[in-house]
Amino acid sequence: MKSKKLLLLNTVDKRLVDDELFVPTNGLPGFEPISLGIIAALTPKNWNVELIDENFEDFTDTDAELVGISAYTTSINRAIDISNKLRKKGIKTIIGGKHACLYPEELGNLFDSVVEGEAESVWKEIISDFENKSLKKIYKGEFINLSDYTRPNRDIFYKYNYEIATIQFSRGCVNNCYFCCVPVLYKHTYRQRKIEDVIQELKEIKQKYIFFIDDTIYCDNKSNKKIKELFIEIRKSNINKHIIVAASINIYEDDEFLDLAHKAGVKVLYIGFESENIEDLKNVNKRMNYKSSEFHYSQAVKKIHRYKMAIMGGFISGFENDTPDKIIKRGQYILKSDIDASTLTILTPLAKTPLFENLKAENLLLHTNFPQDWIYYNACNYTIDYKKDRAEIMNAFYSSSLNLVDCRNVRKKFLKTLLRTRSYTTAKALLVLVRNFHIGTQNCWIMKKLIK
Repeated sequence: MKSKKLLLLNTVDKRLVDDELFVPTNGLPGFEPISLGIIAALTPKNWNVELIDENFEDFTDTDAELVGISAYTTSINRAIDISNKLRKKGIKTIIGGKHACLYPEELGNLFDSVVEGEAESVWKEIISDFENKSLKKIYKGEFINLSDYTRPNRDIFYKYNYEIATIQFSRGCVNNCYFCCVPVLYKHTYRQRKIEDVIQELKEIKQKYIFFIDDTIYCDNKSNKKIKELFIEIRKSNINKHIIVAASINIYEDDEFLDLAHKAGVKVLYIGFESENIEDLKNVNKRMNYKSSEFHYSQAVKKIHRYKMAIMGGFISGFENDTPDKIIKRGQYILKSDIDASTLTILTPLAKTPLFENLKAENLLLHTNFPQDWIYYNACNYTIDYKKDRAEIMNAFYSSSLNLVDCRNVRKKFLKTLLRTRSYTTAKALLVLVRNFHIGTQNCWIMKKLIK
């Protein structure tokens, strides 16, 4: 029997719009699309599976019989355009990913099938239905028990130079920040994998740098106990990798956790600081940061540095009380702080979040011609009508963002990280992360000299 071909497509919408203030998406080429690796692993062996990642190359055409497309909200229009092209040729298209989970009804007529929820629970059914020419319009995936987690087929990743491998220990988050889509997607649930399964997957990974893509590695006491056990097993198993994880600021209060993370090989913590202003934090329900803002941020950073770990801080501009001057000052605050590297985005009402629904109800969204206007919701564009001068806000944001990734400032931060953490491997791991988060830094001489 002739084998069939499945194309898995990771979409990125790099297009411009007719708006001089618009900032496009550049993509994140350093990170493996792990969800597509899982789909590849679940596909029957008699299928040929190919990956195209638009972070590396633009999709043009395919001879596959079936195309599985993954899209964030900001790239959904790119996915729609590709689907239209393929369906005219008689090629079946299936859409999955965050936006499909949130708006399956929006996409029903634009793809042959829409996967709402976790595709692992329905992928075998989808393949069977395709082979029997009976694809359904909507497949509702259930939350799987992560004890039954399918490890990704990493063979499909080898065609690209992913500098940082990705792995997942948990899904969901115990927090409820108003701007975050994770509680909405996972319905305020939190699940963890078996430790021995994660260890086995870590042993299979070839890259030196590994990013745990968990929304946060630091949760409640019960969950943290298992994560500490994972760190212990990573050390016992001599995994010897440079690990990057996302965590909430209150991690600094747990010395045991920090010590075990350091001994397991954690080099960089990505922490969402969001703002140094407590009123901004309250407005978006960032509860765990309330007591840590201002003075406590500094304490937390110094404490983490003592465990030879660096910090990439996530900051937001464009809060309701923000002015262009405040945004510029936030950028200056970040540069003067002991935080080793940072991202600065614009407060974006992500689809279906409490922030989005509240602003929609109050008629405060600037771009509402959906699905076309989803391209604006990439965390780099001002989408909220807070009665501010949009051009002034965007110019302050853009100026501050560029300043943070200026090569001179990257170099200064690198040298300070060396001094604070007393670890070259930590400082270098941070540079690797910065290079893959900020495309513009890839030509900095320090990147070229230190990262081969």
